[in-house]
Amino acid sequence: MKEVNAAYVAGDEDALRRILAGLDASPDAVHGSGVGADLVRVLRQLKQVRDRIAAIERELVALRGSEIALLQQDVEHARHENRDLLAEIAATVREKIGGAKREHETMATG
Repeated sequence: MKEVNAAYVAGDEDALRRILAGLDASPDAVHGSGVGADLVRVLRQLKQVRDRIAAIERELVALRGSEIALLQQDVEHARHENRDLLAEIAATVREKIGGAKREHETMATG
């Protein structure tokens, strides 16, 4: 329902159509009972699961390429070299802050 509301507010007709198509393809949309209806429900559930797995895989690919994931890889690599990359980064930042403060003081007094 949250997706429907967001799509409606945004005026995104394509999203609304996709949501409606998803509802029509939902296992809950199958009426009736018996082996045939049960089989259709199970097949639709499998498709939902496969679609969700594919979405999760896409999310994982995006996360692995994110800046924080790349930083984590760099930290692990540095750790194997017995270095503390985060401490090195912190020291560099402190040096830059010190340089900026000195420059500011020079401009303020000069």
